[in-house]
Amino acid sequence: MRSYLRDLGPGLLLAATGIGVGDLVGATIAGAEYGLTLVWALVVGVVIKFAITEGIARWQLATGETLVHGWRSQLPRAVMIGFLVYFTVWSYVTGSAMVAASALVPAAILPAVPLPAWGVLHAVAALAMVWVGRYERFVDGMKWLIGLMFACLLVANGLILASGAEWAVAGRRATVTLPYALSLIGGVGGTVTLLSYGYWMREEGWTGSDRVGSARTDLTASFALVFLFSLSMMFLATQIRWEGSILDQGPELALTLANRIAEETGPAGRLVFLLGFWGAAYSSVVGVWHGVPFLFDDWIHIWRGRSPTGQHGAAYRGWAIYLTLGSISALLIQRPVWVVFVYTVVGSLFFPFVISTLLWLCNSRAMPVPFRNRITVNTVLVAALGLYVYLGVRAIS
Repeated sequence: MRSYLRDLGPGLLLAATGIGVGDLVGATIAGAEYGLTLVWALVVGVVIKFAITEGIARWQLATGETLVHGWRSQLPRAVMIGFLVYFTVWSYVTGSAMVAASALVPAAILPAVPLPAWGVLHAVAALAMVWVGRYERFVDGMKWLIGLMFACLLVANGLILASGAEWAVAGRRATVTLPYALSLIGGVGGTVTLLSYGYWMREEGWTGSDRVGSARTDLTASFALVFLFSLSMMFLATQIRWEGSILDQGPELALTLANRIAEETGPAGRLVFLLGFWGAAYSSVVGVWHGVPFLFDDWIHIWRGRSPTGQHGAAYRGWAIYLTLGSISALLIQRPVWVVFVYTVVGSLFFPFVISTLLWLCNSRAMPVPFRNRITVNTVLVAALGLYVYLGVRAIS
């Protein structure tokens, strides 16, 4: 297992970052309410996210430009401004949510220390790792976190199976609604973090069109991990006796699930699951703190007509500080209503925007002919565009 993880490229980082609280909550609710009948939705979701990320990687390797550079060179200047608005709000809202979710576990184990204090500790620790750590150390740390996440999840499943708990494939609801199924498809595997893959390829030294095959293999392994994690969570949820509605619960659902596991297996099962949840939540924090600042560094230098300076440049470190201070401020004060409104409205446009630009750029003359989209890729992307337009309309209606 260790040798296999050692051979994986930036796709492992993408999986560790993309597998987060949202996947855990979504898969748990799906398993509790519908059993294993929505496994097909997980498959469709990872196929769509694979197609999007593969397009991002293929564009960069075939043209030598990041996707952000492609927006600047091929699209109106307003596109760059619009993305920066969304990116700024997304970083604040998502960073704070991830840090708060990571703090849930230590706060549950040691309740004498308040949750905001744990959140501040997690945010500052992520900043320190990014500030002083080399890329290789970051990769090693993420491997430990994703190993912890999967090991604990497997042990939790094993403990509850050994306890003789009853589970049902059908779940508590007989009929799956189409809107819920589409929401599960759209929520698998990350959002803006998909754009970080191109920068991790660059850090890994992957350049040139001969690396397209490597990226596809790497991304296949990455989204296989995303699928396996979500499937394991869905399966685990089928083995729990649920009481009352869980549809409106957020990250706190993990604590509810941990308590249900304790009822079946004892305190050991609860602790193991909480450690796995913490690994999933904090790997997302560290991944965002490392990968997302590359986007701002790229954006600001492309806007100025200069070359990006990378992890030790002022733009990169400035955005890492923004993520840290923003998450801490959100823990200590109530999040402004207008921020949530902007996040919902502009965020609903993100995937339609990215998919539309991929359809344009990867079929344009700027893309070398051998690497332009094939009809199967265009079909998947057009279907994904329709899905995210639908989800966006639902989010703002």
